[in-house]
Amino acid sequence: MQYSRLSRYTSPDVESRAADIITWTVRTLLGAVFIFSGFVKGIDPWGTMYKFDDYLAAMGLPAWHSPVIVAVFALCAVEFMTGVFLLLGCFRRTSAIASLVIMAFMLPLTLWIAVFDPVADCGCFGDAVVLSNWATFWKNVLLTIAAIWMAAFSRRAGCLVMPALQWLAFIVSALFIIVIQTIGYISQPLIDFRPYKTGTTIVPGETENDEDTLVFIYEKNGVKKEFTTDSLPDENDGWTFVDRKEKPGNNSDEKITGFRLWKGNEDVTEDVLKSEGGQLLLLMPDLKDVSIATTWKINSLHTWSQRHDIDMIAAVAGNSQDIANWEDLSIPEYEIYTADDTSIKEVARGNPAAVFTENGVIRWKRALRAIDVDDFMSPEISDDPMSFATDNSGILRNLIYLYLIMTGVLIAISFMPRVHRYIIKPKKNFTDSKKADKNQTDSE
Repeated sequence: MQYSRLSRYTSPDVESRAADIITWTVRTLLGAVFIFSGFVKGIDPWGTMYKFDDYLAAMGLPAWHSPVIVAVFALCAVEFMTGVFLLLGCFRRTSAIASLVIMAFMLPLTLWIAVFDPVADCGCFGDAVVLSNWATFWKNVLLTIAAIWMAAFSRRAGCLVMPALQWLAFIVSALFIIVIQTIGYISQPLIDFRPYKTGTTIVPGETENDEDTLVFIYEKNGVKKEFTTDSLPDENDGWTFVDRKEKPGNNSDEKITGFRLWKGNEDVTEDVLKSEGGQLLLLMPDLKDVSIATTWKINSLHTWSQRHDIDMIAAVAGNSQDIANWEDLSIPEYEIYTADDTSIKEVARGNPAAVFTENGVIRWKRALRAIDVDDFMSPEISDDPMSFATDNSGILRNLIYLYLIMTGVLIAISFMPRVHRYIIKPKKNFTDSKKADKNQTDSE
């Protein structure tokens, strides 16, 4: 009877302690990987959607926005919640089978990617961790083995949340990941894994040397040092010539990377991006998909910028005909430049998105629809451009704290019966034993 009462919360198989330890270890590691994978993809649904588009393009399938974004939300939520349930021991059999089903799909998919290389990387960890295609495949082999083990032996490891409360863990986990995805989709990801984070500069560095430089390498006392032709050391001082090489100048092709702006065929990045004062960048990675209904809001934002001595420009991905159509429909007074759609997406998510820089440093970025202003010239609108910024790190921190507290409460409630069994009940048995001894003494 005692074993049947405990088996609800502890491992039902106590024959092999080693197998129990392996199961706990596998469950923890597998759950952590699923949580991390679902979280980093879910926090940036736009980035995950772009990766889905790459897959569909490689397969020759159409990429419709609405079905793709629904699939992105569903996949990230399922991955995250499967990991949480594995870690907490919720729905032990179902979560183990779910992990095996996911890996049964992912393993052949990543094998196809590794063999045929249709995309640069699988995107399994979003932009947070980029693995080679073969590394991704072998990682999934290990995860598949772990999922098989859990499908077979999941009940060897007990649950941290009792079955009666597991539906609450389901609701709390679902709300947490869906809220994070929604914020990332409507505004910006709460964690930015891309090169142009808030606080980094978007202005290219100053050009100091346009020509290749010949560098000479000398060695002295086991220490190698580089010298230019103007500062060669004296070999009488113990320096020995080792090698020479060329260092490319700033105009080398490998230097022309990152966010670049073009006017026709001319690169105008250094002339347009301001290193002093405030500047507002309107980014549109797909000009054809920008709703004409946004033109009033955009033009209103431009007027507000002019009144506050803030330079506003637009960077769009599109051909000359797309730009001409946009100019006919929106009648813009701001300058429009072209940029690569990938580099635009690296700077900010959304179509369109707004990025405010001060002295060339990114101060904030938001999707335009996330700025809750219909008319920027309304009297109650603030004159401070920083009033449109959001504290993404603070929002994420509060969400994580709230989620961990609620999960911790569920775990604590689940452990109360065990506390009663292992602390209160033994004490009661000890008291009953003392009473029995006293009664026996009295009877004697």
